[in-house]
Amino acid sequence: MNELFQTRLQRHLRRMLRYLRLVFNDHFVIALMFFVGGLGLAYSNWLKSLGPQQTWIIVLLGLLLWIGLSVSHIATLLEPADAVFLLPRERDVHAYFVKAWRYSWWLAQVVQVIFVGLTVPLLMIVDQMTGWSLLALLITQLALKDAQLTLSVTNLYQVSPTIKRWLRPLYWLVALVTLALGLMVTPWLSALIAIVVAIGQRYLHQRIWPTTVVAWRDDINAEANRMLGIYRFFNLFTDVPMVQGSVKRRRYLDWLLRWLPKDQQHAFGYLYTRGMLRGTEFSGLVVRLTLIGAVLLYFSGHGWLAIALDALFIYLIGFQLLPFYKQYDNIVFTHIYPLTTQQRLQNFQRLLRNVLSVTGVVFLIAFWLSNASLAQVGILLVVNVIEIYLLVTWYLKLRLA
Repeated sequence: MNELFQTRLQRHLRRMLRYLRLVFNDHFVIALMFFVGGLGLAYSNWLKSLGPQQTWIIVLLGLLLWIGLSVSHIATLLEPADAVFLLPRERDVHAYFVKAWRYSWWLAQVVQVIFVGLTVPLLMIVDQMTGWSLLALLITQLALKDAQLTLSVTNLYQVSPTIKRWLRPLYWLVALVTLALGLMVTPWLSALIAIVVAIGQRYLHQRIWPTTVVAWRDDINAEANRMLGIYRFFNLFTDVPMVQGSVKRRRYLDWLLRWLPKDQQHAFGYLYTRGMLRGTEFSGLVVRLTLIGAVLLYFSGHGWLAIALDALFIYLIGFQLLPFYKQYDNIVFTHIYPLTTQQRLQNFQRLLRNVLSVTGVVFLIAFWLSNASLAQVGILLVVNVIEIYLLVTWYLKLRLA
């Protein structure tokens, strides 16, 4: 079982690295630098306006740390065929689950360290915590996450309905109370309680798993859903065969089609617009990047950083939409349209111009709501107009060529 998990883990890591190389390309790295820089600047400016003993911030931090415990799940790497081929060795599968728990434990604890690290400046200012108190809070978070992962392994087995119904809600209630005691009373008390909870959860797991069997169907479905979430993230930046875009009717958007010309010259324009409105792959990408860009513009201030973020996100959206030009190349009927390639290109340019214009308007509104002056909004408007014009008329032809 150890060799089986190691083989699957190596294959899984190779697949993840292949997609990560595609995700962290030059464009995304630049965007990520601006994203981190903008958030860091906004966070730093906000810290300067805070004072000690602001209770609402302490409550907010406790909720964030509590929610942060739900990040990172157990990675079993189970496959559908395991329910058949591993069933004769079901008692040995526990060793497989132990390896999966250890791999998931390290990844999950790194995430928790990052969570606590991000809250350290706030805790030092608002709650006036010292270094040892912060260490105790970190121990609390790590121990609670340890208990949560052990509980996840316990749920891989067919435990009794009563235990399954109450054990998970009880854990989250205990975790919330423990973090509240750590922030309101003393972190060392919460650390002690969290360690006891982690030890108790391990003891309970050792009592349960030998007396039951593996819940194969639920475990395989859970792992498939976990991997689907990862692939959906990768699908924002590159094509992932494991994720297929779906089509939704979306009747509430039909009014947008009334503005489109219905003549023969704009047949591709109607096809592209209908595909953009009904498809989930490209429309979802545009919506997500637009919302992220608008939030960053709102919190990044009124300087050159905001203008750079605006230009960068408009470029990213335009760049990610370029493959949509060949979306219908595999449909034979589009090749017998009595239309030239130039007419098809003009129709796609119109769609791209409309999408980027709507995105630009959203960015302008977000920038204006951040109390930017009319002159700064005007500069951003000019930048948007010039960039959209260059993307649609020059860069699109260059890339398609």
